[in-house]
Amino acid sequence: MAKQGQTQHFNKPLEDSFGFSAIVHANGLLHLAGIVSIDEKADVVGPGDMSAQIARIYDIMEATLAKNGATLEHVVSEVMYTTDMAKLMEATPERAKRYEAYANPATTAVQVSALAFPEAMLEIQVMAQLDEGEWSPDVPSLGSPV
Repeated sequence: MAKQGQTQHFNKPLEDSFGFSAIVHANGLLHLAGIVSIDEKADVVGPGDMSAQIARIYDIMEATLAKNGATLEHVVSEVMYTTDMAKLMEATPERAKRYEAYANPATTAVQVSALAFPEAMLEIQVMAQLDEGEWSPDVPSLGSPV
């Protein structure tokens, strides 16, 4: 169970309406809730374009990690939920570009019938290992609609 002081928010009203926290820090691990390709108005970015959705998701992910003193180098695990495994496999070069300077994390890809945003084709949940002293519960909300 997440405790007060362990959570950060992108968009607290949206998160409260769905019943989750976007970021939880526990025992040196940063847990990022599933990230989808949406903009500030919660509109899907890149409908029908898996590469565009991957790019947007990793932009959000990298901004989130940076706010917590981390990079993709700190990511130890990803779970990818997709509505179209074939399109995800075709678009893997977009993801590979993001990790070319780092070791690849443990990754699981699962095909699902639907995601919370109907035009979203991909949602990625991440766990990152932080170095000591990199977390602050006082980091301001990021202002992203995840």
